[in-house]
Amino acid sequence: MDIRFLHYFVTIVNCDFNMTRAAKESLISQPALSQMIHQFENNENITLFERSGGRLKKLTYAGDRLYTHAVDILKKHQVMVEEMQKESTELRGHVKIGIPPVVISIIFPDLLPTLIRDNPKIQLELLELGAVELRQQLQAKEIPIAALLTPTHLDESQYESHILFSDKLTAFVSADHPFAKKECLEWEDFDQQSIAIFDQSYMIHHQLKKQFKDAQVKPLIQLQSASWDLLLNSTRHSNLVTILPGPLGELFQTPEVKQIPIHDPIKWEVAICRRRQKYHSLIEDYIFKHIAKHRTDHNSL
Repeated sequence: MDIRFLHYFVTIVNCDFNMTRAAKESLISQPALSQMIHQFENNENITLFERSGGRLKKLTYAGDRLYTHAVDILKKHQVMVEEMQKESTELRGHVKIGIPPVVISIIFPDLLPTLIRDNPKIQLELLELGAVELRQQLQAKEIPIAALLTPTHLDESQYESHILFSDKLTAFVSADHPFAKKECLEWEDFDQQSIAIFDQSYMIHHQLKKQFKDAQVKPLIQLQSASWDLLLNSTRHSNLVTILPGPLGELFQTPEVKQIPIHDPIKWEVAICRRRQKYHSLIEDYIFKHIAKHRTDHNSL
């Protein structure tokens, strides 16, 4: 028996023994919730609920006693957690966060160092992969927090997300490229054009593929990479065109490369995401909320 079981048990009673509603409120599947109850009853050789037709009807005497104690324990546990949060002057521990490299360069260069400076006993481990791979790792519970591009393709009932940054994709070309004379590009301009784009582990790769298909254009994809600086540098002395988040133009300023907007551009929007659950560790909860409020503090972004 643990705190989580007590929470599930109390939730079932508070939902008038409706297992479907209790499972939804507890963010757990109904079969898993039923199995947990049956397993507890079998292990403890006790019956918590009176049943009829396979449905829970009311508490047994033992179940009623457990409910009374469980409510009291959960209240005390919540008070204990709140007191720990208030009395803790230093957060400490190890947290793994998934962030695409291009997102780190644009959004996190100041945010993460400041977080570490203010909380010196926090140890951050960054998993730098494309948004596609990070979403898979978040769903597999291999990482607790991930920065993803929207649409995240996550179930909103199972995952919490907050928008951090919104911008758009733009084109980058050599100053000698014919496109450099244009004030704005159309998607049709990319037909049969040699381009360099992120590889398949990046959401931008799939967004571009879809856009090209919708626009009925067939560019020549001659380079795919996970490195945004390689993609930009590949345009300097070639006929390659790369399409990347617009803010990278501020980080990569050289007269050899020109940034050109695209008409009806693809939105580039970053969200910080985590699984919805009743309890998060103190440090994971702190870091997630600290990052999530970054958008609020930087409305000009």
